[in-house]
Amino acid sequence: MTDDVVPHTLTVRRVVAGTPERLYAAWTEPDQMRRWYATVVDADVRVGGAYRIELHEDDGSVNGFTGEYLRLEPPALVEFTFRHHGLTPEDRISGETVTVEFRAAGAGRTEVVLTNRWTGPPCEPSDYTSLAQGWEQWFDMLEKSDVLAV
Repeated sequence: MTDDVVPHTLTVRRVVAGTPERLYAAWTEPDQMRRWYATVVDADVRVGGAYRIELHEDDGSVNGFTGEYLRLEPPALVEFTFRHHGLTPEDRISGETVTVEFRAAGAGRTEVVLTNRWTGPPCEPSDYTSLAQGWEQWFDMLEKSDVLAV
């Protein structure tokens, strides 16, 4: 490993109203994923299967993400590679993976632990803040959606 390529990790935790089974389905069933995760979802949900998602923003821009499923352990864990095809050509993040764990937290609630790992040049604190805010926005979209309703 060279000095300009170092591992980075960001973990975001949230307790959500819903069972691990419902949350696992929300992250792995394309019809449910379209209801909260992204405007466009194409996903071959199996280990080695690819996905493509797009978020169509209010300003007309499109944020796209692609990757491959690495681990699927229903209803406890989803792990995938994650490549952002954003609005700017600067790509300081590489080798990105995301692990999402679903841990029963009692009374129909689940702790969701999302760990984002990547390599690249050293990151500024603001990079971690921006990334955490992005994942928090996705958690907000999940909680506002109807996919976890009984």
